[in-house]
Order: sequence, then C-alpha cells, then structure tokens
Amino acid sequence: MRFAIGVLLATLLSPWAQAELIDDINDRGELRIAVEANMAPFNFKDENKKLSGFEVELGELLAKELDLRADFVVVESNDLLQGVESGKYDIALNHVAATPELKERLDFSEPYAYSSAQLIVRKEEKRPLSTLDALKGHSLGVVQGSQFAEQARGVEGVDLRSYPDATQPIKDVANDQIDAAISDRLLVPYAIRDSQQPVSKGATVGPILSLAIPFQKGNPAFQSAVDNALQRIKADGRLSELSQKWFGMDASKPPKQ
Repeated sequence: MRFAIGVLLATLLSPWAQAELIDDINDRGELRIAVEANMAPFNFKDENKKLSGFEVELGELLAKELDLRADFVVVESNDLLQGVESGKYDIALNHVAATPELKERLDFSEPYAYSSAQLIVRKEEKRPLSTLDALKGHSLGVVQGSQFAEQARGVEGVDLRSYPDATQPIKDVANDQIDAAISDRLLVPYAIRDSQQPVSKGATVGPILSLAIPFQKGNPAFQSAVDNALQRIKADGRLSELSQKWFGMDASKPPKQ
C-alpha cells in the first residue's frame, strides 16, 4: 500500500510526536474530512440529502489514493478549523484559502484549486465597476465572515452590506437595493444560474487565492503523503476533469492575470 509504505519511511525520518496523526489515521483506516455542506458547488447536500460537490468527490479520490475510507463530517463554521486544529478532524475540505494568518495555526497541503474575488452586477449595469476602488460611494453585498468581506473592508468609502449567505445579496443586486455583490469566481456562475435573477458576472478583483487542505501542525509525514496523493490526482488529469465538471473551468491552475 502506497500510503503505508510512505508512512513507514516518513516515521523513521520524523520525530515520534510528528507521526502521531499518521499512526492514528492508519489505525482507524479512515480519513475524517470536515465540511460545512452549504457551499455549492464545492460541498453541499443534494435534493436527496446526500453529500455532493467538487470537494466531496476530491475527498473521495484523496482517501482512495491514501488507501483509506473517506469519512465526511458535517460541521458548523465555528468548529471547522478549530476541530482540525485540535485533532477532532484530520482535514477540512471546505474552500479554505491558505492565508498567512491561517498558516500560523495550521499546516496546509499544496493547492488543489485557485480562485479570486469576482463582482456580481445587474445585467444592464453600465457603470465601470471594475475594481473595488471603483465601488467607493457605492453599496457592496458581502457574506459575513468570508475572506472577501475582509478584502472589501480594506477599501475606504465602500458601503458594505453584510448577509448571512450568498443568496440574498444577489437578489438585492437584481432589485437595485445594492450596487454589486462580491463572491468567489468559482461560485459565481453556479450562484447566478441557481438564483434565476437578472444579474451577471462582473470584474475579478483582488489577489489570487490558493485553496488548500488544512491539517494539524507538526505532521510532515502526513503532509508528504497528502501532497503526493494530490500530485497523482493532478498528473493523470483527474483533478482537471473534476474541476471542469463542477466549475466549467480548470481551477487546478492559477488564472492568468
């Protein structure tokens, strides 16, 4: 078994404490994957209440590459990263960007997808709302707690309107209640299609985000095993194919700027 051999070699080269996560996972024979299951097309429950989405299928591929069973655990947002940090869950696959702040708390795999912020505007929008600076003096809908809310908060003069989810700001854009909304470029086409509102994709704004798999710090053997598994999934085209299926684009490569 590839994973078991990699574990043995890594354990011999690593301090005992750093091998505990791998030992625990091997003993269980399963990979505990935390998801919120509320973010289509990344991870969500379909009409039959079955987990579905890009990250769910990626988690299944990853576990198979590691010769493990995939055990998905649906969690609340406030428990997602705390649970990984404490060891309650082995990893999270939940649209997590590997930011410098999070890297102080958690270790990350290599990226499995790349994204950036994108504006959502009315279909008949004529104003040049092509940057966050261009939104000074205008209202912008953001989802509470998202990295895009923090990004927009750094621009003075933008009237930020917070929402608990991504559905209502799209409706408010369509109804001329706010000037624009901001979301992930990978989510936007899916959200617009499902909303059935007269809105369209606006400009992409801000830096490129690297989406990666967070896990408990101090486990280099586990990190090596996960990165090697991801590399195999990328090398034979499975990751690109999965991305095309759910996003209509190859998000496994950084977008051109």
